[in-house]
Amino acid sequence: MLHSRLLALPAAGLMALGLVSCGTVQVPAGVDAANPACADIVLGVPPEVLGMERSETSSQGTAAWGSGEDTIVMRCGVTPPGPTTELCTTLADGSGVEVDWIVQELEGEVFLYTTYGREPAIDVTVPRSAAPDQPSGAALSLSQVISRNIEATDFCIGPGDQPAP
Repeated sequence: MLHSRLLALPAAGLMALGLVSCGTVQVPAGVDAANPACADIVLGVPPEVLGMERSETSSQGTAAWGSGEDTIVMRCGVTPPGPTTELCTTLADGSGVEVDWIVQELEGEVFLYTTYGREPAIDVTVPRSAAPDQPSGAALSLSQVISRNIEATDFCIGPGDQPAP
């Protein structure tokens, strides 16, 4: 009996993989998605973000978590933003790793986080329905892998701040 249960585990895993591939999240690739740093980012992203499991995506340099309208999507290799008047904030994870993000609220209650001062740039879309209290948690979940693979060359500054020499 135990032997038959153990044999069923690989078959169940293959079935689950088939279901995931049927539900591939359609994501347009960033212009620089072929950058080798993007491959390292995609390989290093966590298996779960905000309690949602990773989903299959359609494009190079992308990752997604969840399904349907609640899907969180990360794209590596997007066009790096230049200086902006949009909200630019530094998010620090629990271990003190900091990543600067430009934060925009898009139509349909979706937040767009785009790394600032890193190339290639990464964006993360977070529907409010996926994280009603803390949409920045998705971006924070990616801080370690981003900081390990893409060096910061510029930082958010506010009005009155002086850029570092």
